[in-house]
Amino acid sequence: MYKVVIAGCGLISAKKHIPAFLALKNKVEVAAVCDLNINAAKKTADSFNIRRTYADFSDMLLKEKPDIADICTPPQTHASLGIEAIEKGAHIFLEKPMALKVSDCDVMIEAASKFRRQVCVVHNQVFNPAFIRAREYFLKGGIGDFLGLHIFLSTPTNYITSKKDHWAHALPGGILGESGPHGVYLAQAFLKDIYEVEVNARKIIPEYPWSNFEDFRIVLRAKNGIGTVELNYASNQWAAALDIMGTKGMLKIDLQSQTFVSYERGKLDAFTVGLSEVKMAAGKMCASGVNGIRYMLGKKSDGHYNGIREFTESIIENRPPLVTVGDGRETVRVMEMLTERLNCRKQRD
Repeated sequence: MYKVVIAGCGLISAKKHIPAFLALKNKVEVAAVCDLNINAAKKTADSFNIRRTYADFSDMLLKEKPDIADICTPPQTHASLGIEAIEKGAHIFLEKPMALKVSDCDVMIEAASKFRRQVCVVHNQVFNPAFIRAREYFLKGGIGDFLGLHIFLSTPTNYITSKKDHWAHALPGGILGESGPHGVYLAQAFLKDIYEVEVNARKIIPEYPWSNFEDFRIVLRAKNGIGTVELNYASNQWAAALDIMGTKGMLKIDLQSQTFVSYERGKLDAFTVGLSEVKMAAGKMCASGVNGIRYMLGKKSDGHYNGIREFTESIIENRPPLVTVGDGRETVRVMEMLTERLNCRKQRD
């Protein structure tokens, strides 16, 4: 039985991390939670029947001596807390991004190697069932050779944008630093060695001056193709979708309904277009029907749960997790490039 402690008692730990670890009750025990706001820590502990609470992370590490430290604090703190936990003997599970700088990632990687600890970053959407199936289909040659991709992510305004004191607004790239890593790591599942980026941004909602921009268009150039990422924070809608283009076909992935369809449209005659539409509709209907039954039975597959389970199993089996420190570092490298380009744009404007 592995002892787990949780740092950070905000939305993501309460909604995702703690329930996922508690579901692994035969493998782990959530022994304590920590938050600078001790009342928040006590509220979280009471909600999940967790015995001990702390306001100081170092004190929690000293007294609990955990096997796993789950860090759900803002990204500005990831490097310092992660390194401290590793040096105290804990494996660490980090919310994305791994850190704000590649140099901090490197220090964390060095510490993990020195103390022989595992580090895993929450790239939760790579554990989305639709994404897994679609990528397997692609790797088997289902749509031929990779040509490019487009990712669209929409986060409702009232989730982050309208909240003046949300930690995301204090990130180096502002709100881009919150959802941007999702777009980057999803793209990196197909794009290899991203070497150049572009970013255009637009301010849409003037009544929220603390939000730098609410609309982003990102271009990622890699050795094997080009990807685009669209991030929007100005509507009341959630969306998370990918389009993957290959030499012999295309994939459409909806991460929220957890469905994907493949289709071909090599000609524009009525029959070919109609057939592709029927194929997409049938594939979507079939997948949605199966998912609908699973959801009603309370069996929706969750990326955070899948990632936490896989990380725990990697510790038990003494192997690297599927999302490695190298993956986390690479996402931070690209995010640093994007932040630099965004800041240059702001200076020009």
